[in-house]
Amino acid sequence: MSEPTGASAFTVVPLGGGRYQIDEGSRKRLAFAVAARDTWVFLDGRVYVVPQSHGVLHSAGADEASALAAPMPATVVSIEVTPGQDVTRDTVLIMLEAMKMELPIKAPRDGRVIAIACRPGEIVQPGVRLIEFE
Repeated sequence: MSEPTGASAFTVVPLGGGRYQIDEGSRKRLAFAVAARDTWVFLDGRVYVVPQSHGVLHSAGADEASALAAPMPATVVSIEVTPGQDVTRDTVLIMLEAMKMELPIKAPRDGRVIAIACRPGEIVQPGVRLIEFE
């Protein structure tokens, strides 16, 4: 990822699930990224676009907790499952929308939906767990 104009040198550390730690010396910040054709990074209220050919953000699988959380501020468009429903890996559980892009929250593995912690139309914040998965 290239540095914003006037910024000091920084390091990007992948944490999984679209989350990245930005290290700038002693300052550490959390960024959220969504991959489409290019990767969109949400950091400190600004959006940066990283071309797909740039390798810095294309690594590490998601851990389960972050896979079931909002990757960035978004609106819940639809909930595709109900509590108690059995699902298979990669089943779309919840559809979010942010910056005019649809962001599916998918099952990280085969399992059962225990509870849903959001509702359609709700605005959710980064890192907020949206669904409980068995």
